[in-house]
Amino acid sequence: MFRPISIYLLIILLVSDKGGIDSNIPEYLWLVLLLFFVPCGAVVSAIYAKKTRGTQLYATYAILLSWGSSVLFFPLEATVNSIVGYKVIVGDAIVLFPAIFWLFSLWLVTAPSKNRFSIATYRLRLDFLLLFIPVFLFFGLRHVATSVVNIPIEYAEMMEVAAFLFLLACAPWLITMILPAKQMKNFELRTLIVEGAMRAGIRNANVLVWNTHQRIMNALAMGILFQPKSIILTDKLISHLNQKELLAVTSHEFGHHKYWHIPFLIITLVCTLVWSTKVLVLLGFDVSSGYIYVLQLMLVVGAIVGVSRQFEEQADAYSITNLSLSQGSEVITQDAANAMTNALETIAQTHSINADTNDPLHGSIQSRKSKLQSLVGCHLLEIPINKKVKKIKIALLIIMFVGFVV
Repeated sequence: MFRPISIYLLIILLVSDKGGIDSNIPEYLWLVLLLFFVPCGAVVSAIYAKKTRGTQLYATYAILLSWGSSVLFFPLEATVNSIVGYKVIVGDAIVLFPAIFWLFSLWLVTAPSKNRFSIATYRLRLDFLLLFIPVFLFFGLRHVATSVVNIPIEYAEMMEVAAFLFLLACAPWLITMILPAKQMKNFELRTLIVEGAMRAGIRNANVLVWNTHQRIMNALAMGILFQPKSIILTDKLISHLNQKELLAVTSHEFGHHKYWHIPFLIITLVCTLVWSTKVLVLLGFDVSSGYIYVLQLMLVVGAIVGVSRQFEEQADAYSITNLSLSQGSEVITQDAANAMTNALETIAQTHSINADTNDPLHGSIQSRKSKLQSLVGCHLLEIPINKKVKKIKIALLIIMFVGFVV
């Protein structure tokens, strides 16, 4: 769910040099050019040019590249640190501010006049806050533990794990606050969705609606172990799907909860970090380097993408398993398969997604539809992907255990 803009900004911050300041005048003139004239010109150009997707895209590139250059090649971060001192969160937030300000300005002036401010703030939540609030909280907790409480450096890994677990505990509250998402008010529809959750073995399911001003058709699951099992549906998803299609999509999300996909994605992340750190230390690399953080981030993304593809296929299979159960069938029905494939088609058509485009986490719409249709007539207890995912989970648990023991 994290957006390319936020990941780009995070990578730039991780690899930036926090060294001393070089006070020669030309560099400060470059900062003025990169942080004011270039982004200002991009925003003004977007106002007077035709409001096409291409115009906004080029203006976005100009803002991001000028900000990235000011951080990597000129003393923006050193200048901020010389003024406020090197302070976790405060310093980085100030460094980020020019990029946030100019991108928000761009979204504001290029949005339709009717919903201009709401669309701009929606982009702000999605492209900045959703990633940087938990990231800043994590680094803030680590800074307090090592610099304020003076926890010995040998306990740094344990402290980072504790900070990570704390953020996981707060994640559902943070996500619903940032988006924001509220309880579904349609009691009849909510009752049908909760019945689907009960068939998945989930009690007290939490059904939330995210108002995107009819911009996004999407759904997501959140909540781990002792947290409430919640799903979030966007307003556009609810308004563009019929009841059966919507129940298929919600069953997909409850499939993630039923099979503990979220906890196992976290285990995947932990396994990747533990083993990559061990290998890099063995090879003599400095694991505190910003470039090593970026390398590990890439490894984590690759591992999660690989595992998530299997989990998404299992959740797709469960979406039609749940619907077939609601129809009293012991095998996958054609009606259930059609409901989910129709929902996928509607989402693709509404967002102008090519059915053959390969999404990293889900695969292509066409491949998903083919796999769903191939399950018609399959006994509910003999779904092939369930056996495959079970082996993946066992392997992940063994890898994690060995990683902590060795």
